[in-house]
Amino acid sequence: MEHTTSYPGDPSAGNTNTTDGGALKRGVESAGSALHSSIDKMVDPAIDTVARVTSVAHDAVNRLSSGATHMADRVSEQATRASEASGRAVEYSKSWIQDKPLEAVGMALALGFIIGRLTAH
Repeated sequence: MEHTTSYPGDPSAGNTNTTDGGALKRGVESAGSALHSSIDKMVDPAIDTVARVTSVAHDAVNRLSSGATHMADRVSEQATRASEASGRAVEYSKSWIQDKPLEAVGMALALGFIIGRLTAH
C-alpha cells in the first residue's frame, strides 16, 4: 500500500530552507520521512494479513450458515413427514372403525381391560 501523503517537514513538499539550520532541518525531515516509510512497510503486511483473516472468517461464517440452513430444512422435512404419517394413521383408523365397528369396540374394551390391569395397585 503506497502512501503519497506529504508529512510535515517532508523535503518533497517544496520546503527549501537554505540557511545554516537548513541542513539540520533537511536531515530531520529526511529521518522523519524514512520513519514514515518504515512504518508503511510494517503496516502494509499487517493490513494484508488482516484482510486474509477477515476473508477466512467470513468464509467460515458462510459455511456455518449454509450448514445450519441445510439442517433446518431437513428438520422441517422430517416434521412434515411425521405430521403426514400421523394424519394417515388417523385416517386409516377411522376407515377401519367404520368398516368393522364391532371389532373396534371389542379392541377398545380389550385395550381398556389390559391398561386397567397394568395400572391397578
